[in-house]
Amino acid sequence: MRMFDLIEYQELARNSHSSKELFELWEDVCRAYDKGIIGRYQLEEMKAVIWPGMKTLRSLERSVDTAFHPRRELKEAS
Repeated sequence: MRMFDLIEYQELARNSHSSKELFELWEDVCRAYDKGIIGRYQLEEMKAVIWPGMKTLRSLERSVDTAFHPRRELKEAS
């Protein structure tokens, strides 16, 4: 893992366009925290950037899936 730069990681999270990218970034942040490379403050700051982005992208993905596969949504709701 490269050196952790909070500003750089926050920018990566803000510019991410897929939930997969955000999840991988969150895994990197968690590994850095577990190894003691970053502290609680950096972890919480990254959480504040990554989690809302993941929720937004996941909601968008669901909307697109529903638009293209409306029957799948009905099955999942049952």
